[in-house]
Amino acid sequence: MSSAPGSTPAAVVGAVAAEPRFGAAYTAPADAGASTDFWSLLVNAETSDQLCQAWLGILCQWIPGTQAGVLLLLDEGENYAPAAVWPDPERDMSALAPVAEEALVERRGIVRETDDGQKQCAYPLLSSDLTYGVVILQMLGRGEGPVREALRVLHWGAGWLVGLFDRRQLVDRDHRLERSGLLQDLLLGVMAEYEPEAAARWVVNRLAEALPCRQAMIGFPRGADVDVLCVSGTASFEPRSNLLAAARAALQSVIDAGTAERHPPEETQDGAPLLSAGAAADYAHEADAKAVLVLPLVNHGRTLGALLLDFETPLAPGTAAFAATLALGLAPGLELQEQARRSLIEHAGASFTGGLRALVGPRHVGRKLVLILVALAIAAAALVETDYRVRAPATVEGRVQRAAVAPFEGFIHEADRRAGDVVKQGDLLARLDDRDLVLEQAKWAAESELADRKLREAMAKQSAVAVRIAEAEAAQARAELALVREKLSRVAITAPFDGVVVKGDLSQQLGAPVEQGKVLFEVAPLDAYRVVLKVDERDIVEMKTKAPGELVLAGLPGARFPIQVTKIAPVTTAEDGRNSFRVEAEVAGAAARVQPGMEGVGKVVAGRHSVLWIVFHRLSDWARYTWWTLGL
Repeated sequence: MSSAPGSTPAAVVGAVAAEPRFGAAYTAPADAGASTDFWSLLVNAETSDQLCQAWLGILCQWIPGTQAGVLLLLDEGENYAPAAVWPDPERDMSALAPVAEEALVERRGIVRETDDGQKQCAYPLLSSDLTYGVVILQMLGRGEGPVREALRVLHWGAGWLVGLFDRRQLVDRDHRLERSGLLQDLLLGVMAEYEPEAAARWVVNRLAEALPCRQAMIGFPRGADVDVLCVSGTASFEPRSNLLAAARAALQSVIDAGTAERHPPEETQDGAPLLSAGAAADYAHEADAKAVLVLPLVNHGRTLGALLLDFETPLAPGTAAFAATLALGLAPGLELQEQARRSLIEHAGASFTGGLRALVGPRHVGRKLVLILVALAIAAAALVETDYRVRAPATVEGRVQRAAVAPFEGFIHEADRRAGDVVKQGDLLARLDDRDLVLEQAKWAAESELADRKLREAMAKQSAVAVRIAEAEAAQARAELALVREKLSRVAITAPFDGVVVKGDLSQQLGAPVEQGKVLFEVAPLDAYRVVLKVDERDIVEMKTKAPGELVLAGLPGARFPIQVTKIAPVTTAEDGRNSFRVEAEVAGAAARVQPGMEGVGKVVAGRHSVLWIVFHRLSDWARYTWWTLGL
């Protein structure tokens, strides 16, 4: 762990007075300063403490006038702890703390002179990006020359120790990279295979080669038993052999417990076993293995299988932890391979089982709470009854709606009214052009006068035949004249009663021809109207006469008008791909703002049902109809 330049190292003050905490506890000889052969100790060092003590002893003996020395190395966090003390580990070295702190902060050699004339030399152990620690010496004051010589020796000795630390760090880094490469290689191999068996076979063969272990196996649960999917180094194996039976028992034990097993068990510092071997010990006895490691393959809290590793030699330090990391990294890839070959039915079953497990297991409290609330809501919806209201589009129509039609063929001469205008009885709605009729009236008036003259002449001549012909011509002329006068009397189209024009606008058709009988206007009374509902055929069976309801119009969205069904017509109309029945209703009470032609939505009460029925009856009806239609 690096120490940034300029930062104050934590726990330096007072650390030199603490007991050494670097590696295994070191106990220096009583005469370490005089009689100890530090060169032999350096050559034969088996622990880091022995190496540091030997290095410090050689350094202190090499520099003349050295009275004491201490080596501080970076410990956990940002703390520096004594790794070696010379000559007496029990000696109080707290006086060297300030110079050690200054050397670590400034990252250079520091020399201080005490009040009694002694020298304190501190030199940091610096790498390119790390500060491993600091070495501090207390010497007799002997001038500047010996001090510079002592700093040169410190520089050389620190360089040797830093180089040793750097080499160890590189070795550790290479070891970590090698293990990371193995995990990446395993994952890439798993993802490259098309079948779960092939992926598992790649894993066990690669593990047997890289760890190394004598044999590796992977097992997955199949119902109440465990199926050994593959064994390293062999394409086929006898599943009923005693060895495979012991392996299945060990795999089953780990899958059931969800925790790893190893044999021999890991021991604590006091010699007590940390993990019980269990079925792994039985397998080790059957296979005559020096060490057995059985690891669960767990992904998202679910144990999908187990990995068994059979070692011919005792487990090296860190092997079990690395194997556990491999199992943790391989589990997701193996589960993806297992899921890839599932059918849709198996996927649905797995999803249902996973959801059920989440609901009945000890976790997922939030899901359980949501499920309870949903169940309570469904129960309340099934028990609570309310009014079921049928919704339908509604239109307001006049109860008596009169049409103003063209009395004869002609042309529009005048049209002052349009839809929405309020009119009184006799008000002019439109006028047809009467110029042709006036000419025709003059024509037939002349014809009638001529026929009368002919009749008088025939009567004067007393010619019976001529009289009858003249009488017929006079009657024809009078009839034609009466017809023209009748048309002239109906040139003006007027309102039949007081009301509102609900249809018709001829203001843009002046001079346009109209046919006889064409509807030009529709007039409805203002105080007599009805509501027409277009009820869907699926809801018409629920409708009854005199059923109450409410009406909301698009033009009056803030007002609700009470209505009552008066007539259910057995006539259907097809609009927008659905059939609807015509249902008529009246607006209860006076509603001055309601006018014919308005549109909105009406809701009619069709009995009382539970909320659950109201929500799902349409879906239930559709399912029953579809089921019957398909003949199932």
